[in-house]
Amino acid sequence: MPDSPWVLYFPLLLVGAYLLGSIPFAQVIARVKGIDLRVVGSGNVGAGNLTRVAGWPWGGTAGVLDGLKGLFPVLLAQNAGFGKGAAGLVGLAVVIGHNWSIFMRGRSGRGMSPSVGMVLALDPVLLVWTTGWSVVGWKFGGGVGGFLGWGLLPIVSAAMGRPATESIVLLALSLVLMGRRMQGNADSPRGLRPALRRAIFDTDPGGDEFPQTVDGPLTP
Repeated sequence: MPDSPWVLYFPLLLVGAYLLGSIPFAQVIARVKGIDLRVVGSGNVGAGNLTRVAGWPWGGTAGVLDGLKGLFPVLLAQNAGFGKGAAGLVGLAVVIGHNWSIFMRGRSGRGMSPSVGMVLALDPVLLVWTTGWSVVGWKFGGGVGGFLGWGLLPIVSAAMGRPATESIVLLALSLVLMGRRMQGNADSPRGLRPALRRAIFDTDPGGDEFPQTVDGPLTP
């Protein structure tokens, strides 16, 4: 159980985690190179798009920084004495900030790297599941692989006997990731059926993989 000052400051920790998650490292690196990710490549403000337009060293750097955003706040919360549920909420705040950055006035990345960092700090064994589906997605198509890898993660957690609070937080994480995925482009078709198609296959009708505002397949 954390000391009482930490309990009192927990809401501030959540706000700080959201603001940290909102820092668009990929866009910062891109602007240093004279690039605006919002108007090039896929249009997504994420490491994947930066890799496409500037090369893997720059995209990899952004991916690592985004992963650390999810890693360190969760470790900080755990070291302060918070349990899996509360520490996971801190990581979830980071992912929400990454996906809907206040600094980018709305949607930005899709939360994969900070999610990996969050799970690495919270329960690294579970990354075996998501990484396995990443390999499947890379080989056979990332859309369904991402849906199964991250969408079913809370079920895997519960089946492995993890604490209920951890599984609930991972359920919230899956909903956040799939919600961002269902959001699609600003000009994507609206309605339940197109949204469900984006959630499962990561494409809009016609097979376009969100060419304007999202990153690559929903895999780590």
